Amino acid sequence: MNASKETTGRSIGSKLKHRFMYALICIGGRRLAYAFLYIVVFFYSLSPAVSQKSRAYILRRFKPRSKREFFKHTYLLNLTFGQTLIDRAVLGILGRVSVRSTEEERQLCRDLCAPGKGLILLTAHCGAWHMAVNLIDFIPVKINVLYYKNPQDNDKTVAEHSGKDARFSFINPAGPLGGIMEMMAALEQGEAVCAMADRVFGDPKNAVEADFLGGKIRVPYSFYRLSAAVGAPVAAVFFPRLGPGEFSTWTAAHFSVPDLGPAKDAYARFAQQFVDALEEFCIKYPYQFFNYFDLWEESPCNKPSTKSNN
Repeated sequence: MNASKETTGRSIGSKLKHRFMYALICIGGRRLAYAFLYIVVFFYSLSPAVSQKSRAYILRRFKPRSKREFFKHTYLLNLTFGQTLIDRAVLGILGRVSVRSTEEERQLCRDLCAPGKGLILLTAHCGAWHMAVNLIDFIPVKINVLYYKNPQDNDKTVAEHSGKDARFSFINPAGPLGGIMEMMAALEQGEAVCAMADRVFGDPKNAVEADFLGGKIRVPYSFYRLSAAVGAPVAAVFFPRLGPGEFSTWTAAHFSVPDLGPAKDAYARFAQQFVDALEEFCIKYPYQFFNYFDLWEESPCNKPSTKSNN
């Protein structure tokens, strides 16, 4: 396993700290856990190691002019992320969370699944993605989630909290061929595959460049090649958090991918469509992008100036 895999999905807090937060939820519900979270996030955000994780995004999205502004954005970003994690735990422990979706979106998903070619749902490390697959019951087929469980991840899934079986299956991207064969088999059976398309997992050669927040980033292209191979449509779906225990679905784009051959650059325009939708999400919900990683680091010329501010 390479370094990128080892750092993906790793928890900052220890098991003991997670258990303490779960106990607060059991005692006082979401409100008590939120109250404690404000304090925890404040001290975490003071840590240079923690602030460095979101530095690249904050500099590009907010362009802070002082250390005070930089800290404010860091704090609000980390606070929102913490609230989504609490909401996920509350869903598993107490079953209290709600999701909004329009009938138009529900019908769209049913229509995309109707031909029986399967459906590729692409999302990102943003919004309430942690718990969305547990609640999007308007997908009329079985859902398979491409997901790597880091041994150092201390966050429990909704199913682990509730003790009930999840309504979806996991596909391990650390397996042979990155889970491609399992995804293809699921799609050929008319099922849905849900995956993160905002960060490359594994070999960086399996990526294409896309424009994002004023710079170039590298994102996977295999999902679009897979779509072309099996005829499954692609839908870019995000799940913005609206408030305590409430989120919505947002189908930002959907398209079919023609077979353009094996060359990865032929599929770059489809990757850009997804990234454009993600950028729109970040503009509308600036504190809900939780990809704690410098996506622009592969291209040093993309990095914003760091002469001041922090």
